[in-house]
Amino acid sequence: MGNASSKNNGKALGLLLEKVYRGGGYDFRDYKRGTVTRRLQRRLYATGATSYEEYTHFLESHPEEYKNLADDLTIKVSGFFRSSQTFQQVARLVLPRLVAHKIKRGERSLSLWSAACARGEEPYSIAIMLADFLGSQLAEFDISIHASDINRQALAEAEAGIYLPKEVESLPPPTLANHFSRNGEGYTVNSNIRHMVSFSYFDLTLATPPPFTAIDCAFCCNILIYLQRQLQEKVLNLVYDSLTTPGYLVLGEVETPPDTLRSRLECINAKAKIYKKV
Repeated sequence: MGNASSKNNGKALGLLLEKVYRGGGYDFRDYKRGTVTRRLQRRLYATGATSYEEYTHFLESHPEEYKNLADDLTIKVSGFFRSSQTFQQVARLVLPRLVAHKIKRGERSLSLWSAACARGEEPYSIAIMLADFLGSQLAEFDISIHASDINRQALAEAEAGIYLPKEVESLPPPTLANHFSRNGEGYTVNSNIRHMVSFSYFDLTLATPPPFTAIDCAFCCNILIYLQRQLQEKVLNLVYDSLTTPGYLVLGEVETPPDTLRSRLECINAKAKIYKKV
């Protein structure tokens, strides 16, 4: 009886996610089922639905619910320099090589991508890292940090660049003093840092060409753990295709590239999962 009920729930969930994709344009079909079911419970409770079938019918008469569901299914957990070890290794191993390569070619442009930027902490961390690394040379470079996400509300908050004291409390005092300004009860990212970053909507899970090309360094951290293996490969191939040669892929400490991609990557740091396109 339990197995039959579980199978029916699985089928109903599959039909619901297919409807969300067809009707709302949000593709969560290949997200890990545990993540999806936990977060779906919030929307069932909020709408009064007692089953996936009831919630599916609710979507038919309340199309605005698609966005509410997408907001709850989208992972927005982040933080400035969320993995300090990863950023330290990027500053130590990637930036010197990347900048030297550009200077050798007579170029002064750097293009980076934060592939799931949430509320902006990661791309602003990248901008701060670059500002600290380049120092007085910063003005000599044309820096573009592309920051994309599926959550439009998070993107709006990221673009504003305003954070509560508790959201910046882990930053070293010099970093806070040099790159943020006090704004009422919060802190605003300074304009020279914000101007390096441009925010845009993009769904990594859809089968589309990369939104950006000739990327020197792409950050794809804390994303793959929520996706099933097939979708992980699809997302990583898309990010890989955005990279120039040589280009760098930063996955962070919790992610692992699939075997199908490893032959096209040179490992720069195994712990921080930093790779070079070959």
